[in-house]
Amino acid sequence: HCVSRLVFTAAIVFAAPALADTAYFAAIEDLPLPPGFVELEAATSFDGAEGRLVLAQAQGELSLLAVRDFYYDTLPSLGWSVSPQPDGVLVFQRGREELSFTAERRDGRTHLVARLVVAPAAMDAD
Repeated sequence: HCVSRLVFTAAIVFAAPALADTAYFAAIEDLPLPPGFVELEAATSFDGAEGRLVLAQAQGELSLLAVRDFYYDTLPSLGWSVSPQPDGVLVFQRGREELSFTAERRDGRTHLVARLVVAPAAMDAD
């Protein structure tokens, strides 16, 4: 028990600075940016009867593979599950939310677009 408590405590101590240094998209509060990435401009957001759509962009130095691995490693702990797609687009699901990413290399940097779609809550029948 003592050893497991020590390991748990060490994990918390070493993880805390990493979590504190994590940057997040402004319009998608619980979506972390990959290390070294910066958000490019204010996100575009639409709300309506069909739900909510948020588009956010960022760029950084990581490779496309490193960005993919970052989200595969990070998002499941935030409640997202991977939804495999054949065309290479990263897609994750969480309840009524669908989060997809497209990324490309331009000018020696990775440009990332995050798209969050929140479906409306089901209407109760009268």
